[in-house]
Amino acid sequence: MQEAIAFHGVSVAYRDELVLERIDASVPMASMCAIVGPNGAGKSTLIKAALGLVPLAAGSVTVLGGTMAQRRAQVGYVPQRESVDWEFPISVLEVVLMGSYGRLGLLRRPGRAERTQAMECLEQVGLAALADRQISELSGGQQQRVFLARALMQRAQLYLMDEPFAGIDAVTESAIMQVLAALQERGCTIVAVHHDLSTVRERFDQVLLLNKRVVAAGSVATAFTADALQRTYGGRLAVLSEAASDCGSTSAGC
Repeated sequence: MQEAIAFHGVSVAYRDELVLERIDASVPMASMCAIVGPNGAGKSTLIKAALGLVPLAAGSVTVLGGTMAQRRAQVGYVPQRESVDWEFPISVLEVVLMGSYGRLGLLRRPGRAERTQAMECLEQVGLAALADRQISELSGGQQQRVFLARALMQRAQLYLMDEPFAGIDAVTESAIMQVLAALQERGCTIVAVHHDLSTVRERFDQVLLLNKRVVAAGSVATAFTADALQRTYGGRLAVLSEAASDCGSTSAGC
């Protein structure tokens, strides 16, 4: 099966301390993959390493059969909401239009066609009526949907998302899942840092259990097991069997 993204012996260090060590894992095309693990496991760092936002101490990353530099225009990114300066004076529509910059280049500005497409992306996430609103005026869930619309604007084949469901309301959660499901049906691949173990089985078909190293990876049916969760979280996870087999209410921070 063709790989959307593959990590080959990837290690990342901060201040001489390894936060990711010899990561070997891949995600097949047209799949939806959850990256799960405890706090400090390196989940967000793995996403940033794939994007080239942090330097690799060792290894390499293959993206859609090439390097990130070669495939950047085909990769959409939704960062953690907490990492964004929401007070910056910019409208919702202007944020979404940023998703067209990679295609247009430095010398071209978004025109009528791009504005039409941006409105269509906002329509997909249910925010077209707020296009002229300042981004700082939106709720947390609405802000998350705006960044999803910006990623949609890129017309990507691979979407990397850092906790897209964190701290959002049920309406936003449902809206995001509908968009992601539609993307997957079109052949896109979604890789998301995820914190709610109780929803892994219903939302994802692939999983990567991470705690600085890969504990388990593959289809949810084979890799998302009580034993793998125990090895990933240790004593920090209360009810492993419910999360792995029954999709109970167990969740853990990321």
